[in-house]
Amino acid sequence: MSPTKNQQKVRKVLRETKEAYRIMCKSHVNSDYADYASSNSLSSFQKALRDPDLTYDQLCTMLRRASIRENHRQCKTPWSLFMANYIEKNANANRTS
Repeated sequence: MSPTKNQQKVRKVLRETKEAYRIMCKSHVNSDYADYASSNSLSSFQKALRDPDLTYDQLCTMLRRASIRENHRQCKTPWSLFMANYIEKNANANRTS
C-alpha cells in the first residue's frame, strides 16, 4: 500500500524535524523529540495534518505514543512511514471524537 499525499507530507515533516533534533542533541540539550518537534514544528504538522487547531500538547502526546509503539514494533517499516501512519490515524480519530 503506497502512502497517501497526506502521509507523504507528514513523513517529510518528521524526517526534517528528526534530523534537526539529532543536530540539536549534539549540544546536549535536555529535550525529547516530541517536545522539540512540537515546539519547533507545530505549524508544519498543522499544515501536513490539515488541522490548524492541533495544539502543542496534542502533538506531543501523539508523537510520544507513536514513539512508544515504534520502539516495540517488530516490522521493518521505515521510521518515518511508521510514525506518519500512526500520527495520521490518531489525528483523524481525534478529529472525529
